[in-house]
Amino acid sequence: MSWWYYGRRVEIDGSALAVFRWWCGVALRILGIRLRVAGTLPMAPTMLAANHVSYLDILALAAIRPGQFVAKKEMESWPLFGRLAHRLGTFFIDRGDARASQRVLKEAAEVLRDGRILSIFPEGTTSDGTDVGDFFAAPFETAVSAGSMVVPVTLRYEDVLRPGHADQVCPFIGDDTLAGHLWRLTASAPLTLRIHFGSPLSPQLGRRELAKETQRLIRESLQRMEEGAAVTYLDPYRHRLRDAWEAWRHGSQSR
Repeated sequence: MSWWYYGRRVEIDGSALAVFRWWCGVALRILGIRLRVAGTLPMAPTMLAANHVSYLDILALAAIRPGQFVAKKEMESWPLFGRLAHRLGTFFIDRGDARASQRVLKEAAEVLRDGRILSIFPEGTTSDGTDVGDFFAAPFETAVSAGSMVVPVTLRYEDVLRPGHADQVCPFIGDDTLAGHLWRLTASAPLTLRIHFGSPLSPQLGRRELAKETQRLIRESLQRMEEGAAVTYLDPYRHRLRDAWEAWRHGSQSR
């Protein structure tokens, strides 16, 4: 049903976003990634500004608060992910063309003006998830021009078998290929993605101050997570294949 839906529909509305939310939840379960959330879930219209670790970030945010995304242009050519992103009205940024990027960001502001959620990754690239890089100010102009609040979102992947330790498989960095990354991911131990929604920031701060403050808040949130800040389960499920892997791994270590 959902494949037929995505093959034909082009209008971005509540039904399309609901199907995308369902699909993302299923994909996360197949990959054995469970979500744990802290903070208050944002209401539309809002811009979500998150640190960027992997393409999995998009699946996770869409599974919680579906909306449209601003992503790098390279993603548009990815098999499956690129097609779905295009169908859901993702705005693709060519980092090598500043004028084109400005035009795209102006178009993205209409999402907020229409009362929906727009998600951005202001680092402009992925990191290993242990810290955040500098945030570009330009994407925040979208929220400023639309008069929408900005919610800092912190993402941290952890290995279930080593609670509190940042996972080294999920980061999609360097010369990684999509196929190779997915192969390693499916063969890894159970994973947890901890997500923290911070307090909204006013667009009156201006784009540069929004970039600095969002980066600071996300960095502090990452530090608290590393220190073991309490979070609540959003979806406390166990993946059967991952449980079998965990049982085998513990059995091998005890011999």
